[in-house]
Amino acid sequence: MAEIADTIVKTTEFAGDFKVQVLTATLGSASDTIILTAAANKISTIVYADAHLTGGVDANLTHLQVSWSSLTITIASFLASGAVADNWTGATIEVLVIGY
Repeated sequence: MAEIADTIVKTTEFAGDFKVQVLTATLGSASDTIILTAAANKISTIVYADAHLTGGVDANLTHLQVSWSSLTITIASFLASGAVADNWTGATIEVLVIGY
């Protein structure tokens, strides 16, 4: 599981209880997960999540694919060729999450 290094909660202009969170994490496998909790993240439903690489980008790690179910975010990582990534040395990511 990807380890969350820190969480930045942004003030939003969304209606109701919607929140924007920016999570910083490190990757350790080709398909890594981040599990949020309602108590810690003040989100019970994710409506959007996206991630980008902030470190460790090279031919062995060029892009990410993000999916989510409930409060679990799955980050898949890929090589430049489109094959599954095989090296996460120095791989850090930032994940944008919108939820309520």
